Amino acid sequence: MSLPFDVSEANARASRAWAGLDEAWREAFRQGWEAVRSGNIGVGACASTLDGDIIHAARNRVNDQDGPHGEIFGSSLAHAEMNVLARLEFRRYRDLVLTTTLQPCLQCAGAIRLAPIGTVRIAGHDAYWDGYHDFARLAERESRRPRPAARIGPLDDELGVFGLLISRFRVGNPRLVEGFDGALRALGEGPVLDLAYELEDGGELRSLLGLDVSQALAAVWPRLQPLVPAES
Repeated sequence: MSLPFDVSEANARASRAWAGLDEAWREAFRQGWEAVRSGNIGVGACASTLDGDIIHAARNRVNDQDGPHGEIFGSSLAHAEMNVLARLEFRRYRDLVLTTTLQPCLQCAGAIRLAPIGTVRIAGHDAYWDGYHDFARLAERESRRPRPAARIGPLDDELGVFGLLISRFRVGNPRLVEGFDGALRALGEGPVLDLAYELEDGGELRSLLGLDVSQALAAVWPRLQPLVPAES
């Protein structure tokens, strides 16, 4: 049976994309993939210095019954970014880089605002929380901040789609079953949700979870390509 894509070329492109990432990006994706494996919402994050030294990496733990000392688990607060920031010693660091596989929600954006974060790097574009980081709209004092955290991303490529995709499996994310799906579809996420459910319902996700994240990325790469936003 012929396939509608060249497997070898897709694997090569996925390998090049993975190889082009720095270690903080790779670790964030590893954490996000481990979150899916452990039955949580698939988001991972990592704090690093400007030189790239990783300070701490963490994953979503909303459905976990335990976790590393200093991290949050079993709670709606247990997002990946929150668990990274919770482990940063008070007043020890400045201008760290926070790398996350998904655009931060309002809760995490607020925590980032109060943390020693100088730059936020984002993979997946979460339309639901788009713009919630802009606290300058809330108060005049915020608008006078001399240097708010710089933002890089969301990524408009297959890695960005992958970051969004792994957060949209219904396993570990009961909100999707309870009606959140409709809100996301209204914001244009239908194609990504359809792919997530296809992988889940067809049993492919079970097989993918036996791979490491770079292998899983390569396996789904051909189906990520049509979901990359068209250039305006």
